[in-house]
Amino acid sequence: MSGSSFYYGQISYSPLWLTIGLGLIIIAASVILVIFRITRRRNIKTLSTLRIQAPKVINMNVLRNKYIKLINQTEDRFIRRQIKASVAHQQLSLLVRLFYYEGMGFHADVMTLDDLKKSNYKRLVKLVDQYYPSEFDKLENGAVSQSAQRAREIVRDE
Repeated sequence: MSGSSFYYGQISYSPLWLTIGLGLIIIAASVILVIFRITRRRNIKTLSTLRIQAPKVINMNVLRNKYIKLINQTEDRFIRRQIKASVAHQQLSLLVRLFYYEGMGFHADVMTLDDLKKSNYKRLVKLVDQYYPSEFDKLENGAVSQSAQRAREIVRDE
């Protein structure tokens, strides 16, 4: 080994290896970018950043007619003995509550009587309060026609 040279000259690589290397670098950079995009914090929407939506216009006459028709159907089903008085009272109570929800946006349909008593809708509270004993009465003593008439009055007057 004393006088011999171990120099073999320059080793050249194929351009394929350069292409593969650059491809791997691009793939690694893409994965890092995707991870960064997925994990970064999003801007929280606040009232000041939300778009203003046009108010929803409700035709109250159409809504009143719809609920009066539904109240009449419930009363007719009771008269034809398809449903019991307690079921009729329950349906009438729900119909009036849904009318308040659709007409005024007041979530009366999911409220208990105690929740309703805390609201400003005193006529609704009075009506639902009258429905409660009849709705849960096992003796079926409720006067459905009177209850339906009260429901129609509230729907017409609101």
